[in-house]
Amino acid sequence: MPVKWMDHKGKTILYADYRGLKPEQIDSLARETDANLAASPVKVLFLTNIEGAIVTTETMRNVKKSAGSMLRDKVEKIAVVGVTGVKKVFFDAFVMALGKTNARSFRTEKEALEWLVE
Repeated sequence: MPVKWMDHKGKTILYADYRGLKPEQIDSLARETDANLAASPVKVLFLTNIEGAIVTTETMRNVKKSAGSMLRDKVEKIAVVGVTGVKKVFFDAFVMALGKTNARSFRTEKEALEWLVE
């Protein structure tokens, strides 16, 4: 299950697993993620893992377009695992475009989860 709700230390977190996905798969999963965010009546703690995912400029443009306002309005904190190389450039630009100061990248899901619930 690539998108799921999980509990960590009594906090509910939306988890989206993009590990190893190709661009067309990312677009599909982004729509599923958006639907889960839209359905939440409260702001969400959000964890996503993009390790090994193939992220292109077009993919980032699509994600910005589809998820931008949803992430801006519905997410309290964003933690991303797997932000390396070119993905770091995309991540930094995405966070800047969202105007988020509460988005960070992490090496492991454990580190990300701890930051989300603090």
